[in-house]
Amino acid sequence: MQWWQWVLLWAALALLGTAYVGWRLWRLWPPLKALGREAADAQDRLTEIESRVRELQEQLDSVDDLAVLRSPTELRAEYETLRSRRRAEREARRRARRPAWTDHVEW
Repeated sequence: MQWWQWVLLWAALALLGTAYVGWRLWRLWPPLKALGREAADAQDRLTEIESRVRELQEQLDSVDDLAVLRSPTELRAEYETLRSRRRAEREARRRARRPAWTDHVEW
């Protein structure tokens, strides 16, 4: 074989190798795009889950507000205060809705 035949053979082999690698990459492109979309979706879901975990963690950090951990007498006093305040607000709303001529009537 002459030297130019060897050059031609190696050039053909390089061209065929490049064509084969290009063909394989061409066939690999659609699955890579799908993988990228799936990774982006997974990242969005992970971000959402992490934010939810942070919210729940904040709730867990403030367990001092749980009624189970507070004194029953303190809770009862708070309940009575809230109840009397709601009762007074309801009475004020009722008084505001009454006609003026009923002011002298004891309800």
